[in-house]
Amino acid sequence: MRKSLKIVVIGSTGKLGSRLLNFSKKNDIDIYAATCFKNSYKLNSQKNKYSIKNTFVLSDKNENSNFLKFLKNKIDIIYFLDFGSNSLIYLDHFLKNNKNSTIAIANKEMIIAGGKIIFKRIKKSNCRFISLDSEHFSLKNNLLSNNIKKIFITASGGPFYFSKLKSFKKVNLKQVLSHPKWKMGTNNLIDSSNFMNKILEIFELSYIYDIPLEKLDFVISKNAFIHSIILYDDGIISFNCFKNDMLIALIYPLTSNGIVKNYISSEPYIFNEKNLMLKNNFDKRFNFFKYYKKMIQFDHSRQILMMLLNNYAQSLYLNNRLQYHEIVPFIMKRLNNMDTKTSLTSLSKIVDFINNFKSKNQYE
Repeated sequence: MRKSLKIVVIGSTGKLGSRLLNFSKKNDIDIYAATCFKNSYKLNSQKNKYSIKNTFVLSDKNENSNFLKFLKNKIDIIYFLDFGSNSLIYLDHFLKNNKNSTIAIANKEMIIAGGKIIFKRIKKSNCRFISLDSEHFSLKNNLLSNNIKKIFITASGGPFYFSKLKSFKKVNLKQVLSHPKWKMGTNNLIDSSNFMNKILEIFELSYIYDIPLEKLDFVISKNAFIHSIILYDDGIISFNCFKNDMLIALIYPLTSNGIVKNYISSEPYIFNEKNLMLKNNFDKRFNFFKYYKKMIQFDHSRQILMMLLNNYAQSLYLNNRLQYHEIVPFIMKRLNNMDTKTSLTSLSKIVDFINNFKSKNQYE
C-alpha cells in the first residue's frame, strides 16, 4: 500500500538523495517532489524510475520560481540533501507556509548561515527538526541539559591522518577524495581530508543544540563507529555510536513518522574493540590545527565568511588555481583582511549578506 504523506527531497541527484529514493521505492513510499541544481538528466531519470509527481531544476529561473510557489503547498516531510547556503531561501518560503512538518537537513552550510534564526523560525512554526549529519544525529537521544561539561564529535581522519605521508604538498585529487569510510560529494570529501568539516560541524552543532562553542571539540575515531561523546559535570560519560551507514540517519524522518520500520542494527559492532579506539593527537602536518583555536571563537558573520571562502578555495583547487596544502591558509589570510561587522537579524538579510559577499569578494 502506498503511503500518503507528502515528501519533498531537495538535492535528490546527490549520493544521499539517490540512496533515499532507492530506499523509498523498495518500501513503497511515494516521493511528492524532488529537485536538482543542474543535473536535469539524472532528475528526469529519477522522475520516471520512482514515479515522482513534481520535479524542479533549480538552476533554471522559471523552475526555481515555480518551486518557490510549490512550497506554499502543505508538505509533511522536507529533506535538504543539497549543498550550499542558497537553500535558506527555500527554507524561508517553506516555513512561511508550513506548520507541524518535519524538516530534515544534511546541508551544513545552510544551518551555519541561518544560525539561531533558523531554529527560532522552526520552533515558531511548530515544525520538527532532524539533523542528518551523523555526529549531530547521534546526539538525538541524549538529554542535553545545563550540566554538560564538554561534547566531542568525532572525525575518522579522512585519507591522510593515519597515512605515513610527511607532507601534503604533492598529494593528488584522487588521494584527497579517497575517504576510507564514507561516500560523499567532492566538497565534503575535501573538507574531510583537511579537517575543515570538523570546525563547520562544531558551528552547526552549537546552533542545533544551543551549546556554547567553548563546550565543543572533536577527537579522532578511525572506524567511525563512535560519533559523539558527552562529558557531564557529575562525571558520567556517554558514548553515542552506530554503524557508519548514513541510511540510519537518512530514514529516521520516515521511521519517526511511522511510515516504515528501522531495520538497521548496530549491535554487532559494539564488541569489536577497534571500533571504540580514540585519538586526540592533532597532527601538525595539517595546517588546519594552526588556526583551530582561532576558528572556534568566530562569531556568526565570521563563520559564514569562512564557510564561503572555503567553498571558493575548493573551487580554485579543483580548477588548478590553488594547491591542496594552500586551502586553509588561503581562507584565513583572506578572512583576516575582511570587515565582518554586520547585522544578521533575518534569513533575508543573511541571504543578502552572502550574495553581496560573493559578488564583491568571491568571484572577482
